[in-house]
Amino acid sequence: MKAFYLVKIDEASHHWVKVHLKLTGNFAASLTVFLPSWSPGSYLMREYSRHLQALRCEGSLGEAIDFEQCAKGQWQLDFKDKNYEEIHLYYQVYCHELTVRTSHINSEHAFLHGPSYLMGVKGERLEGAQLQLKFPALWSKVTCPLKEISQVRDEFIYESEDYDHLLDSPIEIGCHSTDGFYYAGKEHALAHFGTLWFDQTQLKNDIHKIVEYIGNYMGEIPYENYYFINHFIPGGYGGLEHHDSTVLQFDGRLLEKRGEYVKWLQLVAHEYFHTWNVKRIRPKELGPFEYTEENYTSMLWLAEGLTSFMDNYFVFKAGLCTEQEYLKTLSNDFQRFQQTVGKKFDSLEMSSFNAWIKLYRPHENSQNSTISYYLKGGLVFLVLHILLKKNGSDIKDLIHALWQDYKKRPSRGITKEEFSQILLTLIPKDDFEKWISMIETTEDIDFSYYLKHVGLEIVEKREEKCHLGLEVKAFHGRLMIEKVSLDSPAYRAGLNAGDEILAIDHCRVLPSEWSKIEEIMQENQSTEWLIARNQMVQNLTVSAGCPIKKIEEIRVIDPVKFKGF
Repeated sequence: MKAFYLVKIDEASHHWVKVHLKLTGNFAASLTVFLPSWSPGSYLMREYSRHLQALRCEGSLGEAIDFEQCAKGQWQLDFKDKNYEEIHLYYQVYCHELTVRTSHINSEHAFLHGPSYLMGVKGERLEGAQLQLKFPALWSKVTCPLKEISQVRDEFIYESEDYDHLLDSPIEIGCHSTDGFYYAGKEHALAHFGTLWFDQTQLKNDIHKIVEYIGNYMGEIPYENYYFINHFIPGGYGGLEHHDSTVLQFDGRLLEKRGEYVKWLQLVAHEYFHTWNVKRIRPKELGPFEYTEENYTSMLWLAEGLTSFMDNYFVFKAGLCTEQEYLKTLSNDFQRFQQTVGKKFDSLEMSSFNAWIKLYRPHENSQNSTISYYLKGGLVFLVLHILLKKNGSDIKDLIHALWQDYKKRPSRGITKEEFSQILLTLIPKDDFEKWISMIETTEDIDFSYYLKHVGLEIVEKREEKCHLGLEVKAFHGRLMIEKVSLDSPAYRAGLNAGDEILAIDHCRVLPSEWSKIEEIMQENQSTEWLIARNQMVQNLTVSAGCPIKKIEEIRVIDPVKFKGF
């Protein structure tokens, strides 16, 4: 079966993309078409079909073909025993959400994310699927990783290997700025949408350094060309990996701040390394994909945990951040891990499997009930790097072994058992068992013990203010409790997320005064709180706990050992 998509944007200010999908083949019975419910790399059922409307189906002569919806985002076409060689589907999708996993169209540009607007056919790979773009004449640029096959300059026709490849190819259209560089004889294109308050030359040079360092580290470039689509928008943050491209979002106004710029570089390294780890090396369950239902795996600790260790490590080793900046990133990660009570209840395997309902659906109690496979996964792979160092190798040897394993069977991902067998060739069984328990269980990990092997130590310091165990936010002039930590003084006193703090010891509390109140509260001092809960006022007695320990820094205690890190 062949597929040709005509993608038309003629109502940009109203956020519509109109799609004409022509299918050619021998259609003698019926088939089911669908719009994906989720995007690979982002494990949440986003139900893209909620934005689809005006679907109709016709034969080659314009005759109507009957169809009915058979499930969410799925429609069954009934040919009534007629033999069709061509089927035409027409529909439009509303695109007004600018994230890396959704499509966005307005008068300035169009960002098209494949799963959100490109229908597929159940049971068909749609090999050689083609796509043509039509858009406003004033838009001067298209950034698209698909192979262009246009015969004329303004046709904008592209070809994909199959439906998976088509969905995995984001498109930016508009008047965005473009740049690029060559590495290993291959073009790396940059597309910047939004306002970039930064030196674009330095930005390009530093991305080039990341590509060069990781490319040399891996020893092989697995693509012909690569595309960085960057959205610099206020409040933006995130990234999504693709087969030979990535989409990144960041607040461009913040790049002048050194700490934020390092964070941006770490995001670039994270998504770029996914070119190897996730888009190629991957858990067995992640490809080929079933786009209409969840694709469960217990191995996102490999997909994202390994990448979360490597991204910061790459930026440091490439000389794009200082030793102090790298150790600051590590200390921040350890602090976040220490504060997350949910690590007692979810292992990395459980966190991975439940990503669909936990990590991608955070709520007020998330910190008390689960742990991020990004956060803990990154720290656990830090430990693995140290264990590998102890045994005469390092994380690079593991990654290269995984890469060679992928090349033996590129169409299938890796299982946990196969990963374990590879790792057992690099470390002794007792070290392996200690490490794999960090994946499988919720047991405490003595990170200090491992860090000393590479000349580092964790330095803790007690906070000056007493511990309450709650987070607050100002909301329309009111002081609202946003989160309450499990077993904290606030938890034991009966305070809830969603409570409004009105007064403490009969004194009115304003949002602007909260930090001062925290500072003057005394350990074990009982205070009377007046709160509003569901618009009902009540009193609670709250006693602050002793100041808690926080990680102040990760310190180098043996420069010789750390140099080999």
